[in-house]
This record gives sequence, C-alpha cells and structure tokens, in this order.
Amino acid sequence: MDEVYSSPQVARMLAKFGLHDLEVFNFSHIPVDVVADKLHLNQVTTEDESIDLLLDELRDYNDLDEEFPILLRNTCKFGDAYLFVWPVADENGTVTNVKMRCKDPLTTRLFYSDEDPMVKSFAIQSWEEGAKATLTVRANLYYADRVERYEHKGKVPQDPKRAKWALYEADGLPGIMPHDFGQVPFFHYRTTRQYGTPEHLNAYGPQSGINKLITSHLATVDYQSFPQRYALTDPTADRSGSQGNDWDEEHPEDGGDPERAVQSQLDSSPAAMWDLSGYKSVGQFQAADPDAFMKPLDRYIKAMAQVTQIPMHAFDDRAGDAMTGASRREANETLYDRVESRQRTFGATHKRAFEFALFLYDEEADVSVKWKPVRKIEDSDAIPLIQMKRDLGVPDDVLLAEIGYDSADIDTWMSERSADIPAEPIDVKGPAVAE
Repeated sequence: MDEVYSSPQVARMLAKFGLHDLEVFNFSHIPVDVVADKLHLNQVTTEDESIDLLLDELRDYNDLDEEFPILLRNTCKFGDAYLFVWPVADENGTVTNVKMRCKDPLTTRLFYSDEDPMVKSFAIQSWEEGAKATLTVRANLYYADRVERYEHKGKVPQDPKRAKWALYEADGLPGIMPHDFGQVPFFHYRTTRQYGTPEHLNAYGPQSGINKLITSHLATVDYQSFPQRYALTDPTADRSGSQGNDWDEEHPEDGGDPERAVQSQLDSSPAAMWDLSGYKSVGQFQAADPDAFMKPLDRYIKAMAQVTQIPMHAFDDRAGDAMTGASRREANETLYDRVESRQRTFGATHKRAFEFALFLYDEEADVSVKWKPVRKIEDSDAIPLIQMKRDLGVPDDVLLAEIGYDSADIDTWMSERSADIPAEPIDVKGPAVAE
C-alpha cells in the first residue's frame, strides 16, 4: 500500500530515494504466520484399513504433505483458498487416481446460490497464456453436471458485450464436458463465510504507519551521517590579508606559490583555529532525531498486536522472556481459540474433499480429520495439575493430547489398552515438557 504524505515535495523526495521498494520491514505477515504455523494436520483416517491405504495413496500422489500447508497459509493470507478434486481415468474410463490441486483466490472463485448460500452454484478458474500478440485468456466453468471451457484471444475488454469468448477445444477435448458427480468439484477453505477475511486484515492500518515511519527515517539517515553545513558571510570583514591555502604539486593551478608557501589557515591539528576570512559564523543543520521515528514504531507494533489479537511476544519475543509457562499460555488464549476455530472449519472442508475423492473411486466411508493439539503443557510446573486431573477421572487420551502427543500415538496406546495388550506406563511429563 502506498504511503500518503501531506506534502507532494516530501513524496517526491522519498520516491527519489527509492524507499517505496523496500519490503523488509513487513510486520503484518506475523499474524498470518503465527496462525498458519500452528495448523498441523496429523491424520486423515477412516475405520476401514483398506480405505486408509487408499487415502495414503491420495496423499502421496498429490504431495499433500507439502501442498496442504501452502493451502492453509494461503487461506490465512487471502481469507480463502480452494481444493480442486478431479478423477484421472484410463482409456476405458476407469478411475485410476484422483487429482487434488490447491488453488488460490487470485485465479479461482466459487459462487453460491442466492436462495441457499450453502449450496454451490458453480466455480470459475481463469488464467492467461502467452503475452501481447499471443495472449489468450482461458476460463473454465465447473457445474454440478458439466464443465464448460472457454478462451478469449487477446485482452478481455471491460465491456462484456464486446468480449469474444469461444469454446476451447484446442487440446482435442470437447469444450463442454458433462459429468455425473452431482456437485461442483471445488472445496472452499475460508476463515469466515462467505469468502473469508485475511488473518492480518486489521494489521493493514498499523503497517501503513510503520511503512511511513521507516521510509521517513531512512530518508534522514544520510543527513545524520553527512550533515548539511552552512557558513554566514560578513560583508564588513577585512579580506586584504593573506588568504593562505594548501598547495599541491600535482595541482598547481589550485593556487599558492611553492617558493613563497604560506601556512595553511585550515589546520586540522588539535586545538588549532581555522581562520575563515569573510565568514561571520559557520554551523551545521541538525538532522531529525531518530527517536522521533523509533519510539512511535514500537507503539505501532503494539497496536498491531492489539488489533489482530495476536500476543505481543509473537512480534517481539523480548516481551515473553520473563513469562512463565502459565502466563504465556494465558497470553496465548485468544490465539489458541482462533487456531482451534480454524481447525474445525478447515477440517470440515477437508473431510468433504476426501469423501468426494473416495466417491470418485466408488468408495464410501466416514473420514476423520485429526489435528495436532494446540493447547499443550510445556512447563514442568503444570505436571501436578495433570496428575490431579487424572486423579479426578479425566481420560488419559485427553491428558496425553494436552501434553502434546500426536493423536496417532494416542490412538495406538488406547487401542492397546482396550485389547488388553500390555503397554508401557505412560510418562505424564510428555515430550514437550521443558526440563
């Protein structure tokens, strides 16, 4: 976002320095990163081991271990993102695999029914191929019963009546491709309905203030290193005396006679006095005080933490150095609530996407999506609390999740117990406890 300055002269000066091109002072990415970094998907499973193997194949075929974190980060950054699910068939039409591709809202958008906003009407994906004379704009429309593929030669005019769209069939496939899926094959990950909002939306204002402070401060750095100086002339000064100067044999034209060398009046020796004939006084202009920029900068960063409801120690960890484990957990409470909310909404969408992928395989199962616990015990002071909860009857699987064990390990231990298989004693300290 461009900074706004009250003086056009100041704006031109900053543009001359090229300071608008700086991108290294971005604090607004922190709310996105903090939420996205805590969204760890542990498992996508069913109660059928054979289908679980099929889900594992889907994950490997589509590199979801790498792609899904990108999808979640884009959702936090843009407010929403999409997962496209489509079958891969052989020559006989038999589904051999299923594509699951992440799409961002810069190229893709899902539209909903006006009558029922929970019903998907259609999705559009549009992109450009080539450039200038060879530019072609592609657009695919996905409905519950067909796909329509279009192309437009050259840039699309703003007036839709002047646009010249045509069915795209250059790859040998029909422009309109019917299917019997019964739903639009796009799944919408979003922070809120209908199209979500970026996690750092409220950070835009403070970031604009930070941008202005940083660029203004950097524009004054040269003047702090090399201050501008001035000299006031005295029209009544007597200039009839010797005006000695430094003589250099390599530059004799600069003045001075080596046979009659006069002592330079500009002596840099300690305690020496410079005789500047004709000048009344000299001085230098004071550069802007750095505190005028740096102190407000800290306040804007604090404001960003407040308006985004992200703990201050995420922006400046010095604020968390003296915090105990309990106080840090309390400070993170709003962050935990937000991440758990994202887990519920993203998990519901992920469940529908995988169940649709199984449908394309002609399989049916109830998919369970499990996330890494957000709230976990990270300090030894809380161990007595864990033991007290266990004495009160809190199930061991809940306690192990609080400590920080993965849900897959917890399920294995619980199943071993239920099957009366001897299991090793549970260490309530857990892997995440600080010594």
